[in-house]
Amino acid sequence: MIRFTVFPRLRILPHQKANPYIRDFVAALEQEKVSQVVNPPHKNPLFSLLPPKRWGDVFIFNWFESIPDSKYGPLQSVVAVCFVILLKLCGRKIVWVLHNKKPHAGGHARLKKFLTRFIAQKSDLILTHATEGVKMIEAHYPYAAGKIHFLHHPTKNRLPESLPAEMPEYDILIWGNISPYKGVLEYLSYLKNNPQDLKVCIIGKCSPNSLANEIRQIAPPNVTFICESPSFEELAHYIRKSAFVLAPYCPDSVLSSGILMDSLSFGSKIIGPEVGSFKDYAREKRLNVYTFHDYEDIEKTVACYKTTPISLEDYRSFLNENNWEHFGNRIIKLVKSLK
Repeated sequence: MIRFTVFPRLRILPHQKANPYIRDFVAALEQEKVSQVVNPPHKNPLFSLLPPKRWGDVFIFNWFESIPDSKYGPLQSVVAVCFVILLKLCGRKIVWVLHNKKPHAGGHARLKKFLTRFIAQKSDLILTHATEGVKMIEAHYPYAAGKIHFLHHPTKNRLPESLPAEMPEYDILIWGNISPYKGVLEYLSYLKNNPQDLKVCIIGKCSPNSLANEIRQIAPPNVTFICESPSFEELAHYIRKSAFVLAPYCPDSVLSSGILMDSLSFGSKIIGPEVGSFKDYAREKRLNVYTFHDYEDIEKTVACYKTTPISLEDYRSFLNENNWEHFGNRIIKLVKSLK
């Protein structure tokens, strides 16, 4: 039995919506009954790990380099560094999951760079969901190149029984929590200055809340903005009414994307920047993923591929091949290979 400690594992209150990645990660590790996650959810996921009873044989750190963005971030960063050094002295194995080229939030740039170098050096295994992540480690942290492994971002199969027969109401759907790094304001500014016939729907809560007012002020008439967080049932409805899901992300920090994988799980055609997982899956023949270098490419892609159908069989093959069950098995196999 392999005992895992997974960071960050936040306690989620009933009224809160949260990224399900960690919850699904834990479930994937525990499915085969050959491993166990020993740390419970907690409101402070770092300090809750300090008692030795919550130490597994293997520690999995997600977003380690983003700890400075937490409450009392610099203090938590010092604790995290000392804690990892202690874990290494005690013979624990360290796995770092590299999600982004750099943290999405600004601030504490030097500290974040230090933490990235530190965890790259101290980890026994590095996982990334984009082949660009492998190249990034090889280029910037060559001493860690032998530890990096690419694993597809795991996904689920939420495909419909059949494809909608009617023409889509919207050309483009942008969904999910709207943050500055996702490039929504920049894309809307482009649309305002370059009027187009595209029908665009944006649905999602904004972080910070002031972004909602900025979107309302800048959005041209062809853009519908719904400032609410949809359930997966509601999201499936909006995806069926849209020709494409667009991720207009600023490419500076993005490697992998949960919105990309969730959109694929519903059988959506997707447009995203020519980086990370978007670039990988644009070359995956079973999927209808398209990339852009600049905003002009988005309108051209819609015009060229709006009527191109997806293959439910091909999507199902990809989704089942890269589901959470297989992901958990692959991680356990890699951990067992560590000396």
